Amino acid sequence: MKKYICFVIAILVISSSLLYAQEPQGYIELKEDKKIVRVWGTHYERGYAQGYLLCDEITDVFCTYFIGYIFNNNAYLYGLTRANFEQSFVVDNKYITEGDGLLDGMVAGGQTLYNYVLERDVDVTDIMMCNSIIDLADDKSLFSNNSLCSSIASWGTSTINVPELLGESIITRFLDWIPHKSLTDNHIILVSFPSEPDEQNWISFTFPGLFGCLSAINENSVGSFYNVGNNNSYDPQDTFEPIFLSIRNGIEALDYDGSGQCNPMDVAYAVNDDVQRTGSIMNVISSTEKDSFALVIECNNYKGVTVRTQADNTVIPGDNLAATNHFRKLYTPVYCYRYEGIVDSLDISTFIDPDRSWSLLSGAAGISSNIQAIQYIPLTGTILWSARTGSVPAYLLAPTSFTTDELFEYVSVDDPTPDQDVELLIKEIFPYPAQNEINIAYFSKKAQNVLWTLYDVRGRKIYQQEIRTIAGENDFTFDISEHTSSGLYIIKISDNVVSAAETILILR
Repeated sequence: MKKYICFVIAILVISSSLLYAQEPQGYIELKEDKKIVRVWGTHYERGYAQGYLLCDEITDVFCTYFIGYIFNNNAYLYGLTRANFEQSFVVDNKYITEGDGLLDGMVAGGQTLYNYVLERDVDVTDIMMCNSIIDLADDKSLFSNNSLCSSIASWGTSTINVPELLGESIITRFLDWIPHKSLTDNHIILVSFPSEPDEQNWISFTFPGLFGCLSAINENSVGSFYNVGNNNSYDPQDTFEPIFLSIRNGIEALDYDGSGQCNPMDVAYAVNDDVQRTGSIMNVISSTEKDSFALVIECNNYKGVTVRTQADNTVIPGDNLAATNHFRKLYTPVYCYRYEGIVDSLDISTFIDPDRSWSLLSGAAGISSNIQAIQYIPLTGTILWSARTGSVPAYLLAPTSFTTDELFEYVSVDDPTPDQDVELLIKEIFPYPAQNEINIAYFSKKAQNVLWTLYDVRGRKIYQQEIRTIAGENDFTFDISEHTSSGLYIIKISDNVVSAAETILILR
């Protein structure tokens, strides 16, 4: 997918002192108060970019939330859990490699890996444990009162009379988790552009250092949203795979099950191919143009994996699938007031438009520990995302609007051919490499004011200047020496509305 809407150039400014750290293949962009982290390359390179760009934030989440809150800064308890993890869990080598890259990136970004509670450097096993947080505790009471996630997917007869849907699918999902400050201060959208030929671009609504799939969407419109299950019994003789990484296998692969199509069944097969320790429920959706466009995956160590579709609904009317934290098919359903609230609302009317999908779930399942609320329409790629930053639950906050086209914007420097309707386009930067003063040749479809903004790769604004363009070819001289020292920077051109233009360029 090639889009020319937002122009970003990453520039390495060279002076007499050379940079010895590997350049991060990624950058941070802000939309409203939401942080978008784009990374590209191999698993190692994507991990390195995350570690470099988010080194302080990863340290906060790991030290303050994971070690501090989950383990109460108890090194002995953590050591016992780590020993169990090393004995009982297997992790794919590609994720170990990504974790190694993340740690190397943190060091290159200036962050120490030493943890004063553990009295040692954090290593890749610690990173894998953090990515397996939901799998670790034998007693799930840690999550049971706060992790009451919920979702409702609708399509067909429930959405046929909605102009923006016309029978297409929609899902609204509430992530209910411990509203710890290290989490609510550090929401990110991670956008991953793999270079591996069997993998595809994907988006994750997550936290720094957590690169599994809690809430994720791939470029083929498949979205998967995780809930904790209510039955977590397991056979300790099994060897387990972390559930978030199993889901990522299905989301990231171009065609996990080899069916010739990318659809929700890829996630089901990926979960089924691994042995899970925790009880889990995933609401997975894609466009109705795909096969198996909406389903719920239920898995438990004792009973394995099952898939629930609209045909398995016994109490919910219309074309809807709801998921809370209670199994509806794998085990005999037990009472859940949130699930019953969804049923009661749909009994009144099965009509679902985007506003009602959000309000229905809010009324039936909105709780005080909600920290993220997401709505996704696969056919159009429309996303609404609200993220808690204080004491107000996310579902009560005005969401930020995104599209998957916008988030998947990534244009290689070796493909300079623009769409005919491009509004802004950078054509050339010289001298190359950059030193003090650079000249930028660019195209503007119309005469207008544009903003040139300089950021560092962590998204912090260094300098901004507004200039007037003419319709057609333009050039602009920018003296970067007044605002920078040696390092990696981002230059962005945009108009005052929504248009901009995008490519990635590393100057050495």
